Amino acid sequence: MSALHPPYPNPFNPSTTIGYDLPLTADVRLNVYDALGRMVARLVSGHQSSGSYLVSWGADGLPSGLYIVRLEAGAYLETWQLMLLK
Repeated sequence: MSALHPPYPNPFNPSTTIGYDLPLTADVRLNVYDALGRMVARLVSGHQSSGSYLVSWGADGLPSGLYIVRLEAGAYLETWQLMLLK
């Protein structure tokens, strides 16, 4: 089963690292949304082989607040909340 790991650090400023595992090859989308549901960053979009991945996200130019990171890998879907503090 795929897994989205808790972002670290969280709360963060100015960047955080998001990790996830893929047990099988899958089409993957890893996006970040603001509290209103608007996508503010597309971190991954495409076909990936099984394995463990780390993605760094810098929230330069975005205001402090709550953000949601969402992993979609095949039929798998998971989200985590992020808190940006400036």
